[in-house]
Amino acid sequence: MHYIPINIIKKLAKEEGFCDCGAAKCEKLDLSSFKDWLAKGYNASMSYLENYFDKRENPELLFENTKTIFCFLMSYNDISNENINDSNVANNKLKIASYAQRRDYHYVIKQKLNNIIVKLQMQFPNLQAKAFVDTAPIRERDWAIKCGLGWKGKNSLLVTKEFGNKVFIGEILCDYESDYSTETKNLCGKCEKCLTSCPNNAILTDGTIDANLCISYQTIENKGDIPLNIDLQNYIYGCDICLEACIWNTKAEKVPIQDIDVKELVCSMLGKIENNEDFKVEFQKLKKLSPMDRIKYQKLRSNIEHNKKFEKN
Repeated sequence: MHYIPINIIKKLAKEEGFCDCGAAKCEKLDLSSFKDWLAKGYNASMSYLENYFDKRENPELLFENTKTIFCFLMSYNDISNENINDSNVANNKLKIASYAQRRDYHYVIKQKLNNIIVKLQMQFPNLQAKAFVDTAPIRERDWAIKCGLGWKGKNSLLVTKEFGNKVFIGEILCDYESDYSTETKNLCGKCEKCLTSCPNNAILTDGTIDANLCISYQTIENKGDIPLNIDLQNYIYGCDICLEACIWNTKAEKVPIQDIDVKELVCSMLGKIENNEDFKVEFQKLKKLSPMDRIKYQKLRSNIEHNKKFEKN
């Protein structure tokens, strides 16, 4: 039997800046609730979520001979955004989700996971492994739960006891076995702060999201006009409302400010928008550095205009 002790993975994860990691045996997932969610049209225009259902169900179809899925968490819950060129993102009326005020996690985390694979293969030359970060049809939250890293919050996101819910998730699939984690208890209890915080009631009582009503969906994925009844709460890219409402997020360990250059660009762009100045240069820079490459300039302008129209109404 090929086997990697989990303590080796944890040591390498810490060296790469991950805050936690765990392991789960690769097996088929029960996606009946996901099928039901799709059938109700809660994925809105995100038809790509209906694709590759077999791979979402069985990760071994993504990487042959997968025995173990290692999940890694990286917190983006910064200590503070203050004193960035004497500006503060919080002082701006318009808002951008906190995860987008960093370098693009897809590339940052993928590189770190590949670094871990290289180090592992130095110790285990026969190891075959592959890293994944968000772009493949893999149920990241579900596997993070199986890896004992947290539980499904009522806003459908992963919630962790130590680090709250502002965490990026990445995976390594490999053909070695390991020490498999035990799932943690769901600690949401009777709390419904995230559910009641959403201004558009996008969070349903069964712990799922109706994307049609979600600010993140409307500001990023929706390529058409945003319905006039949708309150964006001044967000123009993504949303932090239900994350900020979570008590586990307020209790979470904070991490030092990272990617200050990206945050400064965000501050500069928001300041120019507030002053009705052209912000295209800053936006184009952010598209290259941050996850904001998901939308075009005109979409961002449309999000800004929607907030103005909603405020007037």
